Amino acid sequence: MSTEFPCLQSNWSDSHCRNQKCATSNSSADGLKEGTVFLPFGFFSLEAVKRVFEWLQFETVEHMDLEAKQIYEKVKTYSEKDHSNMDCFTCFIFSHGEKDKVKGVDDQFVNIKDLVSCFSGSNCPSLAGKPKLFFIQACQGFVDHPPVTVKEDLSGHLEMDVTPLISIPDEADILVGMATVEHYKCYRFTDTGSVYIQCLCEKMKFGKDLLTILTEVSKEVGRKDLNGWKQMPKITSTLRKQLIFQIP
Repeated sequence: MSTEFPCLQSNWSDSHCRNQKCATSNSSADGLKEGTVFLPFGFFSLEAVKRVFEWLQFETVEHMDLEAKQIYEKVKTYSEKDHSNMDCFTCFIFSHGEKDKVKGVDDQFVNIKDLVSCFSGSNCPSLAGKPKLFFIQACQGFVDHPPVTVKEDLSGHLEMDVTPLISIPDEADILVGMATVEHYKCYRFTDTGSVYIQCLCEKMKFGKDLLTILTEVSKEVGRKDLNGWKQMPKITSTLRKQLIFQIP
């Protein structure tokens, strides 16, 4: 489908003009602190996201050093805005975490589900039927993910037809990309930052649909040897259609 605007190529919009991205980060402005742990390399992940998404013609906004309550309040504030002229909303959160939660700089936690639910169709009507994307770089536990040897799966792709709907479910068109599955750590390199975020930003440059990109990210991150450990990203999606970001 074509649109008069160069920012988003998908079946979601034929009249909206701009994308929007909200980067909610617990890194300090100089990139040296994340949560309560000194992390001199957190800056690289945030800069990679800004570089790629601004190239994709998203508006970008940063919020630094947020307490848990402030993370929720910032996300809720965005959900209450009028997004009628927007095609898409994307939120990146960089922090520490545990299962299904992310941590603020006050060492308190906010539930990821509470953040995502702010953007249900009933809570954010102006984005109903449009994609809402959340990417969360935060550990989901304290255990290193062990490797296991398997044979390569060479099976083909599965396809599913999409049937037009008169009405849509309240929690439709939301995607959450997690750096790791529950209970496990996620990893960063000291010179480039997050393994997951760097891979995601690199794959976003090739104009494929988002679920294909995230599957490739999972494959690439999953095959890396991280000092003898593994990392497995997680995708949770209620997207009803393919989402393709148009390459400038």
